[in-house]
Amino acid sequence: MISAQAQLQAERLSNGLAALAEPHRLLILRQLRRGPRTAGYLSRALGIAPSLASHHLAALVEAGLVTRRRVGSFVCYTAQTVKVRDLHQRLGVLAGATGPASDHAAEAAVDPC
Repeated sequence: MISAQAQLQAERLSNGLAALAEPHRLLILRQLRRGPRTAGYLSRALGIAPSLASHHLAALVEAGLVTRRRVGSFVCYTAQTVKVRDLHQRLGVLAGATGPASDHAAEAAVDPC
């Protein structure tokens, strides 16, 4: 049986991946690696409507991968690189590429597959 902690981790990973499951959001994060940007800057850089950039930024903010901060009349968006790296690391653990061993040994004893 899967532990409550494993279930919670899977849900968090799923939410983070869902936020990234759109090409424009990945491109926004790529732009934000260079530093804080406004929605207007990002919409021009990606060649998309400002409303679409704002929509994608809202999803990234909700997932905790981006923060926003008001500077005068502008809103600046910043990538939360620690959270993005954590998401990457958790995906690696799930895939068995990195991190501690999971419950595979216990599962293998029960499941013949």
